[in-house]
Amino acid sequence: MRITLSKENDEILYNLKSLYGFKNEGIAPRIAFALSLQTGKYFDLENENIPKSDGKEFRDDKALFGTLINDTSNVVIYKSILDQHYNKNTFEDEFVKLFKLHLNHGLKIWNESVENGEITKGNHIDILLKPIKKGLTLRSNTTHISTNTRKSEVKEFQELLSFEIGKSENDEPIVIKINDLREFDNRNIAIAGMAGSGKTQLIKDILYQISKNSNSELKFIFFDYKGEGNPEQLKPFLEATKAEFVDVVNDGGVDFNPFLSINLDERQRPFSIRAFVDTISTFVPRMGVSQENILISLINDLLDSKNGSYPTITELFEDLESYYEENGIRQDTLYSVIRDLSTNIFNCDPNNPDVLSKSLYLNLPPALSDTLRQLVVFLLLRYFNSYFSSTNDCEPKEHIFPVRYVIVIDEAHIYLKNKNARKALEDLLRLLRSKGVIVVMLSQGVEDYKTKDFDFASQVKLPICLNIQNKDYKAISNFVGTPSSKYKLETEIKKLDSGKGLINIGEPKIIELRQWWKTKRDEGL
Repeated sequence: MRITLSKENDEILYNLKSLYGFKNEGIAPRIAFALSLQTGKYFDLENENIPKSDGKEFRDDKALFGTLINDTSNVVIYKSILDQHYNKNTFEDEFVKLFKLHLNHGLKIWNESVENGEITKGNHIDILLKPIKKGLTLRSNTTHISTNTRKSEVKEFQELLSFEIGKSENDEPIVIKINDLREFDNRNIAIAGMAGSGKTQLIKDILYQISKNSNSELKFIFFDYKGEGNPEQLKPFLEATKAEFVDVVNDGGVDFNPFLSINLDERQRPFSIRAFVDTISTFVPRMGVSQENILISLINDLLDSKNGSYPTITELFEDLESYYEENGIRQDTLYSVIRDLSTNIFNCDPNNPDVLSKSLYLNLPPALSDTLRQLVVFLLLRYFNSYFSSTNDCEPKEHIFPVRYVIVIDEAHIYLKNKNARKALEDLLRLLRSKGVIVVMLSQGVEDYKTKDFDFASQVKLPICLNIQNKDYKAISNFVGTPSSKYKLETEIKKLDSGKGLINIGEPKIIELRQWWKTKRDEGL
């Protein structure tokens, strides 16, 4: 993480460092940052002028934030403090901007106090002692209690996780060591391939290998958006991966309560409810501010009435129905969607096992509308986001990064076309990479991953291009990464065909893809 300060702040920091005799250049910025937060100051990034970047550049965050254990940067501590202050998980660019704003604010407070004080009498020391004393007082009177109970802890798989994706033209196995930090600094995967290219067979084979190589410790969820899964045909795969098949329509819904994504902590609850409602409004056509406010109010009342437990979707619909009748509101899209969600889509039994405790193949048949299918997926993703954001970041053991879960999103282009859904996916990719979650996206073309507001390929370290309709060199090179040789990539693109894939690890190469149906046959599964 690189942070460049403004020239103006650079000069103030130099003067303060000299005044106090600080030996480390990072001490004064940390104090200024803390002074700003202690005032309760909040910044709205959309309406603030970020301090310039024309001063000193800290290329190593250790120099700015210091180190504590095993020479590890303390930046995670400062990020956690900022996240708690703003009640959200900030991404790197947000953190940098907010840090600079609070640094600028804190330096002004500190510098003005120094200029107005009598240095010869030691007032500059008192200036720092007062906030320290205040902080210690606050700490002694603060008790943190989490009311968001978790049914189970997701286990970490702490060993090397590898799988084969195919063989080169020289018949050499292409083995992916997905959590080896010497090879991959993130574990997200993107597969592009049109119908019949072999992408579904490839991802099934990868999931089989992950389950086998982790002794089924590593769980996954497979969102089958097409809803073409047949439990009898899938039986060998389900047995081999110890996964449960759930058809959302024919099996009476998935055993999951989407309200579980709401944090019941008094301070966190409003933000959690807002995020839940935002997820609904992302996919409900023509849902306006008044409808969002109705939903927020009803959910708040429901949670108050449940006294620490979670309501069901059915209870929400009953309250919504009563509200519409009492206020003479005509049935609209919000009414219809909540009604449909309450009709055997979710089984909200409080005794259900946690959805993360097992591998799940979720079949979303065409009998469900596009709105409902997308909502089911994103309500579950909202829970995963909420769950894992409350966990600690994974701690690497030497060069091995622990892995906790795998999410497979089929037909990802469906969501990438929706601006709000794109933003949710972007947030998911960025948040979960430090939490040991592998996100796999499958789409029909490489161009699906590059949108006008975000390049999803930039968050993926293992892009695999299968046979696609549009074999444009620029689009493919943007997806798989800049090649060592343009001629080599152009040559390999021409070889793309059904059952073959193109990767750019070291150099562009065509591989004969692993296919689940072959593995099933060869291993007698």
